[in-house]
Amino acid sequence: MKWEMLSDFDKSRIKRWQIGMLTLALLCEMFLAADWYAFAAVIPFISETLQLDPAQAGLAQGIFALTYGLGMIVWSQVSKSMTARSMLLIGLAGTGLGMVAQVYVQSYGQLIALRLFVGFFDAAIFLGNMKLIVGWFPQARRGSVIGLILAAYSLAITLDFALGIPLTIAYGWRTFFGILAAGTLIVAVCVVLFTRNGPAHIGISGFLWEPEKDRTANVSLSSIFKSRWIIVGGLGISACTMAIAGTATWVIPAYITIHAMPVEDAALIGTLMGLSQVFFLVIGGYISDRMGKAAMIKFGTVLALLVAVMFTIGTMSALPFVWLVIMALLSGIALFGGGAIFALLSKKYPDELATAAVGYAEIFGILSTFISPWMMGVVIKVSGGSFASAFLAFAIAEAIMLAIIVALARETGRVASGPVVGSTSRG
Repeated sequence: MKWEMLSDFDKSRIKRWQIGMLTLALLCEMFLAADWYAFAAVIPFISETLQLDPAQAGLAQGIFALTYGLGMIVWSQVSKSMTARSMLLIGLAGTGLGMVAQVYVQSYGQLIALRLFVGFFDAAIFLGNMKLIVGWFPQARRGSVIGLILAAYSLAITLDFALGIPLTIAYGWRTFFGILAAGTLIVAVCVVLFTRNGPAHIGISGFLWEPEKDRTANVSLSSIFKSRWIIVGGLGISACTMAIAGTATWVIPAYITIHAMPVEDAALIGTLMGLSQVFFLVIGGYISDRMGKAAMIKFGTVLALLVAVMFTIGTMSALPFVWLVIMALLSGIALFGGGAIFALLSKKYPDELATAAVGYAEIFGILSTFISPWMMGVVIKVSGGSFASAFLAFAIAEAIMLAIIVALARETGRVASGPVVGSTSRG
C-alpha cells in the first residue's frame, strides 16, 4: 500500500505521528550530543579539578569516540532485527546511568572509563534515530529531516556551552552533569511510553514508503562494503565530525589563551558556534532534498576545509573580539553537507540495510571525532602551546579527505556507478 492509496484520515494520522516521532527523535539526539560534549564545554573546570594537561583533556574528549565506534559495529549488526524503539531505549538507559556515575568521578582513569561506557550506548541512540526516520519518512524528505536531527545535535552542543558554563560557574560541573543524566533518563521514559516504529505500528498494515521493487528481503550486511558509497559517506561524516570535535574542544581555549578572552565570554562563543551549526545544517538539509547528494557532500567538505583554514589564520595573532565573534558565526558552514550524507546512504542502499550502512559510515566519523581533539591537543603540547599549528593539522586532514571524496563521489549514471547493493533501481 502506497501513500496515494491511503484515506485522508490515515494520511492525517501519519502526519501527526510524524511530528511526534520527529520531536522525540530530536530530543534523543540532543541528549546524545549534550552528554558527549558536556566535557568539551567545561574542560577548563574539569581540568582544574582532575589536574589534566591539554593532551589528557583532548584524549578524554576524543576517547568517547572509540566505544561509540565499537557500538556502531555492534548495533549495526543487530539493527535488522531490533526495532527503533528498543535501540533508543537501551541507548538512553545506558547513557543516562553512565552520566549518573560520571557525576562522582574522582580521577582521570575513572573519567576515561565512564566516557568509554557512555560512548557505547550513545551509538544505539544514533542508529535508533536513523531507523525511526527511515520508518516514518519517505526518501524524498529524509535529507531535510536528517538535517533537522543533526541540527538538534548541534543545538545541544550550543546549550552545553550556553547553559553548562554558567551552571558550572555557579554550582560546579558535577551539578551540570547530574542535570544531563536526569534529562537523559526522562527521555528514555518518553521512548517507552510514546515511540512507534512506523505506520504499520499504528494500525496501517502493509504500508510502504517506497515501491515494493526497491525493497530487498535477504541481503548480507557485508554487501554494504561492495559499494564505494560507504567510503564517500564515511569520509563526508569524518569531515563534519572533525570540524565539530576540533572547534568545540579547542576554539574557546585558543580564544582564552591567544586573544585573552575572559572565561565569562566562553558561553557566548560556544553558543554562537552551536547556533551557526544549527542554521547551516537546517539550510543544507533543505537544499540536499533538491540537488545532488554527492555534490552537496563535496561542497560541504570544501567548506569544512575553509573553516579549518579560517581558525588557523585566526589563531596566529591577537584579534579584536568582533573577529572572534565573526569566526564563531561562520564556523557552522563546515556542516552544510551533513544532511546530504545520510540521505545519500539511505538512497544508495535498500531500507533493510540503510541503518547498518549509516552505522558503518559513522565509524569513519567517529575515528575523526577521536583523532581530532586528541591530535590537536598533542600538537599544542609538543609545539609549546601553538594553537595555530593544531588548527593547521586539522586543515591538512580536511584537505586529504576532500581529495578522496572528489575522486570517489562521481554521479556518472548507472553504468559508471554500477548497480547498487540490493537494488537495481536506485542509481
